Amino acid sequence: MNAGNSRAPGVIDEQITRVEARVSELPDRLQAHIERARTIGRELSAIFGVDSLRVDLALAGHDLYRAASDEEMLETATRRGIVPGALDLEQPLMLHGPLAAIWMADEGGVADKEVLDAVQHHTTFAPGLGPLAATVFLADKIEPDKVERRPWLTAVADLAHGGDWKDAVRAYIERLDAELKRQGVTPHPLAMRAFDALGKPVVDA
Repeated sequence: MNAGNSRAPGVIDEQITRVEARVSELPDRLQAHIERARTIGRELSAIFGVDSLRVDLALAGHDLYRAASDEEMLETATRRGIVPGALDLEQPLMLHGPLAAIWMADEGGVADKEVLDAVQHHTTFAPGLGPLAATVFLADKIEPDKVERRPWLTAVADLAHGGDWKDAVRAYIERLDAELKRQGVTPHPLAMRAFDALGKPVVDA
């Protein structure tokens, strides 16, 4: 499957169907979160001018491993050829995005690198990612249940709905960093590098 065909609407619809079959095996609470994120993703796709089907595919599959135990994620990562870093060993949950991206490529037939990158980095974001990945990242973060639990996400949602995905992503990373530090949790270095990179002009992003 070449990269051009992988973005055709019919192909994406088939991929979404395969991913949804896998999602149907997840706990109800996680399925509900995924549906809420997909709804927000459709809204933000129009605002940021990105392909809503590609966003929907990424959001459908972004949490395929979210319900796995720490042990299961570490075992699956090793089996899939991922060498966990020190932070992954400390916080195995960080592996759920990369594992979902691998599943979507290997089992879901997804060859679209932007979609796979968006899934892989939906927890932390990463330098070099553009508006499609930002749409996925933000939709996951500002779905209604999460905003209710973390009222500071309202400001992030306002920035996103205002059309500035860079400011919205930076605001999320900055506020989460402060929260994690208060809890004594190590912020992810990839998120901090993304924060710094978004402060610089990005060509054609």
